[in-house]
Amino acid sequence: MICIDTTVLIDEFRAAGDAGAPVNKAMLKHGAEALIVPVAAAGEFFDGAAMVSEERVQEALTLLRARTVVSANLDVAEHYGRITTHLRRKKLLSGRSHNDLWIAATARANGARLLTRNGEDFEEIPGLEVLTYGAKTISRRKGSG
Repeated sequence: MICIDTTVLIDEFRAAGDAGAPVNKAMLKHGAEALIVPVAAAGEFFDGAAMVSEERVQEALTLLRARTVVSANLDVAEHYGRITTHLRRKKLLSGRSHNDLWIAATARANGARLLTRNGEDFEEIPGLEVLTYGAKTISRRKGSG
């Protein structure tokens, strides 16, 4: 299972129809796996769309309706608490996006790997396998603890 970050949604929207775009190559590489979108990523995506126009919000809805959006639940909340505590104890919490931590918690709680363009946002999160893509490559990193 692959959990997709907000960056994937943004890049997928921007690269619609471009099979050679790095995000589309990454999605094709993992296309046989189930994809999930954390509700925190969906919210961030809607926030960006709403800043542009109501039309963009409708386009975001269309894209997200084609995906499985998963809500936070007690299991996700437990993972969030454990991740946050781990980072705080290591003095690595300051400056982190709490949405990214909810996204990471959703991935962990669902036993999913996380696909993102911004792998550095998820460094030092134990038990999280991060798949990144960019201009040339898709790489794989496992969070340390």
